[in-house]
Amino acid sequence: MMKKQYRLMILALTLLSLWGCSDDDSPRVELFDVNVVALYPEDFSSDQAEGVTLKLVNNATGDQQEKISGADGRATFAGLVPGTYQLTASRFLNAQEASTLTGSSSEINLNYLDNNLLLSAATGQDALSIRLSGSISGSLVIRQVYYSGSKTPENTNYFFDQFVEIYNNSSESIALDGLMISNVEGPSGQINPNTQPSPFAKDQEHVYISTAWRIPGTGSDHMLAPFTSVVIAQQGINHRSEEANPNSPVNLSNADFELFVTGSQRDIDAPNVPNMEMIYHPFNATYSLVTVFGPGTIIWRTDDFAALERAPIPDTSPTFPQVVKVPVANVIDAVEALRSATDGAFKRVPAQLDAGFTFVSNTYTGESIVRKSTTVDGNIVMKDTNNSSEDFEIKSTPAPKSF
Repeated sequence: MMKKQYRLMILALTLLSLWGCSDDDSPRVELFDVNVVALYPEDFSSDQAEGVTLKLVNNATGDQQEKISGADGRATFAGLVPGTYQLTASRFLNAQEASTLTGSSSEINLNYLDNNLLLSAATGQDALSIRLSGSISGSLVIRQVYYSGSKTPENTNYFFDQFVEIYNNSSESIALDGLMISNVEGPSGQINPNTQPSPFAKDQEHVYISTAWRIPGTGSDHMLAPFTSVVIAQQGINHRSEEANPNSPVNLSNADFELFVTGSQRDIDAPNVPNMEMIYHPFNATYSLVTVFGPGTIIWRTDDFAALERAPIPDTSPTFPQVVKVPVANVIDAVEALRSATDGAFKRVPAQLDAGFTFVSNTYTGESIVRKSTTVDGNIVMKDTNNSSEDFEIKSTPAPKSF
């Protein structure tokens, strides 16, 4: 009897202790709101940017909110928890809007990106102002990049079948003579435990390149018709042949140009595919390959390559090759490809040229990244918001000039 009464007493005390613990006694995460004010570039005639699409993503949980800024440029993100976030903003200006704000009728893509924005109740007390930056919507765009490589029948890695496709997204013919294509310096992600992001990424006014190739010609030798493309191959051969890799997804023997490394004893100079002019290629004397983990690629122009500033790569010897600083104003189009969805901290391309990034599922999968498109008045028009996260998708089998 005494044991039974003792057990009942213990049970009662336990219940009382539980009832005595109110919600106020348990730790809580303090939720807060953040007001973001989107601003146009400083040289625009207006400051507050209306109609800007803002997206805030919690880096830890993936939770996201999307808002549109009002006439005062303001948008409110409610119910946030402390942590680091990715904040992106974008606004497309049509010809009339651009003319009102800038005096020029060229269409403009405006963007903003912060991959590591620390937010808390304290930082949320004041409005966060962000300044958009942008570039003119170009007529030439990078339509497709095949960089992942493929596997041979013997299950070895094959990367000689890489290519880039450039598309005329306008209704006018464009002279390609003198057009440059370059690889952006820096790793594509956390490839090794000690891999660090590019030390040049903080400079949002330049792109730091490790290669420079130029389409030959005297001015109008290579005209690209409206809504058509050219293919630039690493090696302009049939990669599906028995001598190459029967598992390769592409035959590039009909490519428009190839990237033959002058002086190489191992690269293949395809006789039927014209060579690009090798302007700068100091890091690889053998092949013109780009990283299979995801390259940053730009097309651009300059009247004087030799006059461009050089920059040493930190922690390298004085004799190590330097990279070249390309002003963002020289860039026509840019595409950022990284290793995976979790490698946003490794972005190399300035946000005003590409506010996002894209990726394939893995290396040596035979996949490419290809720009989304739509049909307007019977013409294939490529999506171009200067945000690869929105503009590109994975193509399981690369198909050059297949629109």
